Amino acid sequence: MYILLIALLAAAALFAWKASRSVPPPQPKAADKDSLRLTAEGPVLGFADRHDTHAWLGIPYAKPPVGELRWKAPRPAQPWSEPRPALEYGAVAMQFAGETIGAPEPEWGRVAGSEDCLTLNVYAPRMTAAEAAAAPPLPVMVWIHGGANTAGTAAAYGTLRNLAGRDRVIVVSMNYRLGIFGWFSLAELAQDGDSPEDRSGNFGTLDIIAALRWVRRNIAAFGGDPGNVTVFGESAGGLNVYTLLASPLAAGLFQRAIAQSPITVSHSPAQARNFANAAEPGHELSSRELLRRWLVPPPPHDPAAGPASGRLSASATEAAIAALAPGQLAATLRAMPAAQLLAAVTPAGLGFYDTPHIVRDGAVLPHTPMQELFKDASAYNAVPVIIGSNRDEYKLFMAGNPEFVRLYLGKLPVIRDPARYRLHAHYLSDLWKASCVDGPASSMVEGGNPHVWVYRFDWDEHATVPLLRLPLLLGAAHVMEVPFVLRDLDGEFDPVRCATKANRPGRQQVSDAMAGCWTAFARDGLPRHGGPDTPAWPRWTSAPGADKLMLFDSDAGGGVRTDTLRLDVEQLKRELAAEPALRDQPRERVRLFARMFNWSVFSGQASAAEFARFAEAQQQSCSPEEFRPAHWP
Repeated sequence: MYILLIALLAAAALFAWKASRSVPPPQPKAADKDSLRLTAEGPVLGFADRHDTHAWLGIPYAKPPVGELRWKAPRPAQPWSEPRPALEYGAVAMQFAGETIGAPEPEWGRVAGSEDCLTLNVYAPRMTAAEAAAAPPLPVMVWIHGGANTAGTAAAYGTLRNLAGRDRVIVVSMNYRLGIFGWFSLAELAQDGDSPEDRSGNFGTLDIIAALRWVRRNIAAFGGDPGNVTVFGESAGGLNVYTLLASPLAAGLFQRAIAQSPITVSHSPAQARNFANAAEPGHELSSRELLRRWLVPPPPHDPAAGPASGRLSASATEAAIAALAPGQLAATLRAMPAAQLLAAVTPAGLGFYDTPHIVRDGAVLPHTPMQELFKDASAYNAVPVIIGSNRDEYKLFMAGNPEFVRLYLGKLPVIRDPARYRLHAHYLSDLWKASCVDGPASSMVEGGNPHVWVYRFDWDEHATVPLLRLPLLLGAAHVMEVPFVLRDLDGEFDPVRCATKANRPGRQQVSDAMAGCWTAFARDGLPRHGGPDTPAWPRWTSAPGADKLMLFDSDAGGGVRTDTLRLDVEQLKRELAAEPALRDQPRERVRLFARMFNWSVFSGQASAAEFARFAEAQQQSCSPEEFRPAHWP
């Protein structure tokens, strides 16, 4: 009887959680003659969208990167002469299907998308071409979608149109190559006449730069100002904003930048190319390690010889490469079906996988890691910047992790140990802020860029659902700020299903503040909301005790307000060493240290010697390898 009751409650909770969404039905798309615009490549015809806007979808901004153009810098799009209907989104980039592209659950983990994916979308206030030409040019905001640089699509963010209609800005979004198609560094791919960009391995980054060049050439036709462009993106999109700040090729293509929940991960050429067991180790999915899987099937596994017996040796891989005629390796790899290339990779949750991306090649990106680069304003594109994170970033990834939750009916996540869940989420989320927000912001300011603003998103007024404990399970989790920035109060983009009628007033308050600041910043470089009782947003400073960031929350959570909070990595190490909740759990303290500094997306911030000292202080004899998580990230 008890089990039946739990099952019924779980089913009711799941139904209530799903029913909390309020998504308007899709509107039919018919070409609108008033949307005809002439781009440098040819005329395009869009449609009338919600909030008195026009939308143009699926416009090619580069040639399809297929065949000989696989793993090459993007080439200019082929022009056309007749009006091109721009009524549907372009194909998603090659990836594993998952929630980030709205795939139905039975398709999760399957290969999806197309290499012919280099299209963009434009949203603008509704007007004729003549009206757009006669009106003062509008600010332009270019959105870069997230998804660990291995998943996602611009098509998920149709609510960008809200900013165009309600704030009178032009908004552009794009698809770009992802994962092993977007970032793959292999010397043998180079051919005579290839440019440094072709040899860089940073093809996804170059796609985004190509989209910005399209904006510079064409956005005036849509009513936009090519000299007033703000790039903004979330998660991997925030990381890609950082790469635009770093890349000399992006200089002059944008005037402001907003990085939402960014990370700062990048890879050296050796990490991107070498075998994992080389003297200068490569990544576990480096180009050489992928070649190991693509070119030669592994020998039969011999159980008596141990688990590594079926693994192809590095020398065997090099022999297989050497056996190919010059140029044949590149031809072979470019001829392989995309699905066959992806078959060498095992995706994690949301279709993500961990391969080297953002390569410090010395041409597209400097050799210097980004946080170090930002210490000198003359070394990067030091435009005004907003950077921020969500208070409970890591909960999104923990909420689906069997280590922390169990699933009732295979669907309903219930926390195993609330105290442990809360503690891990607190430290990992604070580490995100310390590593990827406060650290880079401090580097920028100290390096000579005074125009830096920092925020934290704190809203967590989830629906009351039996068993789920959503404020603890999700809180102010990763990606939750996106609908607030995009003025989405109808639940069109609501990946964690937090929009309800009951919490709409609070969502309205926070959305007005965030979207107001974002679009004001896009207009003139100052993030001000202008609403009643809203404090001025202070610039970032490292000065102790000074207000230095904005917290975005509803009145129920303290309101939109300034704060003095600044976190750094060394401070978090000291706090963890003294954490009272782990007083009688030394191994758990060491586990959390390893998860934070050795195995998270912020790994590499503790050497083997430092880990050993920390473990010794806890009277533990162990290695970081013992605490490697079973699920990534």
